[in-house]
Amino acid sequence: MTPYDLKSHKTATKRLKEIPVFKPQKRNKLPKPFKSLGGSRIESTGLIDVSDDHVAMMYWRDGPILSDRSFYAHLFCRLASGSLSPIFEFHWHPSHKGFHCKLPCLTSNDYTDRMLPGAPELALKTQYHIDPKELGDRLKLIVYFCRLCGISLPDNDPDTKLLW
Repeated sequence: MTPYDLKSHKTATKRLKEIPVFKPQKRNKLPKPFKSLGGSRIESTGLIDVSDDHVAMMYWRDGPILSDRSFYAHLFCRLASGSLSPIFEFHWHPSHKGFHCKLPCLTSNDYTDRMLPGAPELALKTQYHIDPKELGDRLKLIVYFCRLCGISLPDNDPDTKLLW
């Protein structure tokens, strides 16, 4: 994927209709590449249509202390075949990396229905006090992800007005 292709995906009109709700995730309930995602520590939004061609997915992993928790958000382009092509991966690992993202930019690998192993990784400015277990902090992570991906948020939601 070229930088121009990535920019066209970022600038495409995308919108969250409402603040996503995280629910316990059972294995084998999502399509590839999330088929094996689940367990007692995982809560996810499931796939969220943010445009006719784009799908977002967010989940967080619980743990007894902050360094055991993590947050992930993904933006995919839905292909004509129904497969998902990754555009952007957002990760928050308080234990070791902070905020970072992966992009399929200038790679020749076929990432269809996969995440982005081996793709270029960028470090992002980190706020170490954000805890994905806290609803308010999870909202901040959602807003941050949406800003990075060019996804507009619901105008009528009081929670996002406070954060946006």
